[in-house]
Amino acid sequence: MRASQHLVAAVIIVALFALTPAFAQVGRGTIAGTVKDSTGAVLPGARVELQQKGPSAVSDAQGQFMISNLLPGSYTVTVSYLGFAPFETSVTVVEGQIARLEAILKIGTQSQAVTVNGDRQLGEVEAINIERTADNIVQVLPSQVITSLPNTNVADAVGRLPSVSLERDEGEGKYVQIRGTEPRLSNVTVNGVNLPSPEGTVRNIKLDIVPSGIVDRIEVNKTLSANQDGDAIGGSVNLVTKSPGDRPTLDFEGQGGYTNIIGGRWLTAFNGTAGQRFGARKQWGVLLGGTYDWNGRGINDLEPLPGVTTFNGINYPFFSTADLRTYKYYRTRYGFAPELDYVFKPGSAVYVKGMYSDFHDFGETWVYTPNVGTTVASTDGTNFTFSDPGNMQYRHYVRRPDQQIYSFLTGTRIDQASMYYVVDFAVSRAHNIGGQDFATTNFQGPNVNLGLSTARLYKPQFPVLDSTNIYDTTQYSMTRTTYPSYGSSQLNFQGGASAGKRYSVNDHYGTFELGLKIRNAHKTQNQNDQIYVPTGTFLLSQTLGSFSNPTYYDGDYKVGALSDYKKIQQLVASNLSSGFTLDQNSSLLQSLPADFDANERIYAGYAMNTIAFGKLSLQTGVRFEATKDDYHANQVNQNNGTFQSVTPVTGGASYVDVLPSIQLQYRIQRETTLRGTFGMGIARPNFSDLVPSKIVDPNTTPPSIQAGNPVLKPTKGYNYDVLIEHYFQPVGTLQAGFFYKTLSNPIYPTTTVVHGGPFDGFFQTESINGPNAHITGFETAWQQRLSFLPGLMKGMGVLANYSYTTSQVTFPAGFNGGRTDHASLQRQAPNNYNIGVTYDKSRLALRFAVSHNDENIASYFWTQPGGVDPKDPVLGLKGPNGDQYFYPHTQVDIQGSYRFYKGFTFVAYGLNLTNEVFGFYQGSQRYPIQREFYHPTASFGLRWTSAPETP
Repeated sequence: MRASQHLVAAVIIVALFALTPAFAQVGRGTIAGTVKDSTGAVLPGARVELQQKGPSAVSDAQGQFMISNLLPGSYTVTVSYLGFAPFETSVTVVEGQIARLEAILKIGTQSQAVTVNGDRQLGEVEAINIERTADNIVQVLPSQVITSLPNTNVADAVGRLPSVSLERDEGEGKYVQIRGTEPRLSNVTVNGVNLPSPEGTVRNIKLDIVPSGIVDRIEVNKTLSANQDGDAIGGSVNLVTKSPGDRPTLDFEGQGGYTNIIGGRWLTAFNGTAGQRFGARKQWGVLLGGTYDWNGRGINDLEPLPGVTTFNGINYPFFSTADLRTYKYYRTRYGFAPELDYVFKPGSAVYVKGMYSDFHDFGETWVYTPNVGTTVASTDGTNFTFSDPGNMQYRHYVRRPDQQIYSFLTGTRIDQASMYYVVDFAVSRAHNIGGQDFATTNFQGPNVNLGLSTARLYKPQFPVLDSTNIYDTTQYSMTRTTYPSYGSSQLNFQGGASAGKRYSVNDHYGTFELGLKIRNAHKTQNQNDQIYVPTGTFLLSQTLGSFSNPTYYDGDYKVGALSDYKKIQQLVASNLSSGFTLDQNSSLLQSLPADFDANERIYAGYAMNTIAFGKLSLQTGVRFEATKDDYHANQVNQNNGTFQSVTPVTGGASYVDVLPSIQLQYRIQRETTLRGTFGMGIARPNFSDLVPSKIVDPNTTPPSIQAGNPVLKPTKGYNYDVLIEHYFQPVGTLQAGFFYKTLSNPIYPTTTVVHGGPFDGFFQTESINGPNAHITGFETAWQQRLSFLPGLMKGMGVLANYSYTTSQVTFPAGFNGGRTDHASLQRQAPNNYNIGVTYDKSRLALRFAVSHNDENIASYFWTQPGGVDPKDPVLGLKGPNGDQYFYPHTQVDIQGSYRFYKGFTFVAYGLNLTNEVFGFYQGSQRYPIQREFYHPTASFGLRWTSAPETP
């Protein structure tokens, strides 16, 4: 495989230089300018062409373009932009000079006027035009479309794009999964700057940290050019912050909402943006966008533990326990995105821009846990009794994770007709304080004769078979309380420089570009828990609060009285010196293995050439990335589960990757394009997967440990794409394509049960490399304003997409007892779709959206000892000890708005109207390990914008 990699890279390097002429081109001139609409708003993604069959350019984010290396003379310039009438004019080029052109595009027909008569519609138009003129395969989601549906954070918005599925948490999208790949295989950037993850355990970015209100657009790059970071096998999500335009910007929004759960929970949200260009030439630009939201989230969560029991020689599925969890959250998220720039001349500027976001995912969780006995006395396959008593447990924990991300970029671009130069520097930081470790107090309840009934699908019941009052709080005694201390942070520095040359060869125009980048990431994680064990008796009844949840799980289960954590803290504090002792052994074993300090430095360079041959455009490139990792961690030495000593451990790795890429476009017709691509990417291991650390979490069901593996290798991906796209007039697009990815050294998190020691019964997850895997997929998308329909139907529109993926992995020898099956890749959901119906008529805008992700594997859990038949209904893959899956998710949302007076708009939405479940199961959906519900949310608010209204 490595030989073929070097061969492809060599071919591309030869092609780069074979297609790149000597740069000595004199006696030529340039055409430069800006593309705008009739209100003065700039139009990015416009195609600017010289007729006939001359060179072309694409307007950038500021609407600016430049075409150089032109022989003196008169040229006919055309500008095309979907949704607007074509623009055409004559320009005279003089040797050694720049001819300036301001192209003002106008709406050409009444049907087009229906399409682009507002800010949101213009956002759709801009997005389609950027996709249409991009060198690579990219999907663009503009801010106007993001805010047209209830997308609380960036992940929710991205999840509505083709071939994107989400891992959700607490009722919102969290991780983005592109084209059937796990989150680690995709990259997240802000204005092209790699974002660090605030979480200590993963590289991928927890996108619920980033509010949707501070981005101008989201770009999902599904294929990569050589000038983009290579760590994006699945794709790259680029968050583009807002920039000052020629037209002043002043927008504000406020909303309030309500969710009918655990007694009622409220939410509030505010957004605002202010920006302007000023100066004689409008050379100065400044903008600041900000957002704030508070969400009183409530969750009803059931977390059973499925397994297998044997009675009279027959294997039965059963559940040994279940957590009955009530969550009450106080989630605060705020952020801002500033930009300051100075434009020397079109295409040349210096800038400072950035993004800051802070997410306080605060809340409390109350958990009652019934545990059945260990020995089955009788069963009919559905109902079980036990010969020994079970028991009740209770715990209350308070979460205070403060998750923060910021990224600031400064740089300059200098455009000197045939040459351009870009130099930039960025600093980014993320932290997670308290995010993996929560203040927790545990209580042991009464022994009780519990039965088990599995008759109700998804909802195992634990009936009391004696007279015990399992919710008598005087029978619950405190067993331990934890004072946590946890922090993870990552600091990134990166700097880059690139230079490009525009050239022509026999009237074929192209650009050759070289670039360098250095990125350094320093990640640390520290944990220092203090676990105290009571020496006296402290009862749950001494700590009760006023909050209760009488409608838990819509009445399917009953939970007892709930505690007030302030009272727990007061009780412990007043008795700490005399009624508690520090469990030094447990504290050290839970804390020291989690500590690590890791540093990663990446040196990257690339060469890239883009050239047009009539209807054919060809981009070839090769990227080199050299990676050096170093880490420091702790090896904890034990004797029969007792802490003995700690030994510092150091290690590291170095490797070089050659990443070639080819992007080909052929314009079959004016608005029909065939694309073909090949590219290579890598996905480095998570820091915590690589360093020999251990992270203990006693608050999962069952309690869990995440262990590191210092011999992990990075995953390499080979990506192939074919896509055909057609663009409708006045505005619309239809796309369909196939993709294929092969992976070498894929990384699999595997889960095993710990036997013996202080963590007996904990589930331990450790990542390993597999030999290979592959993904095959199909995706299609249709977006169109149906302005050709008659009467009131003229305002209808469609925004829909569908993708299908299939994958297969090959496990290493001896994996999980010697598994011989070929499972799907983790996080690969076979079917994903979004169905959106839109309506825009005059001042009214309505949106209806359905989003679906199929079930997909979260972790490989099934073992195959002794050659167990994978098709065995109880012991096999579909049994209660099968692999762990995410449940399928189908969510329905609606939103409407009405612009009623001088920029004022009334907005209302309904979120999660079908009360869709989130959770996991083992083997089959009938064996849940987590099923939680959030209930629908309704919200109302006002928006105001200074943007001029159009009819």
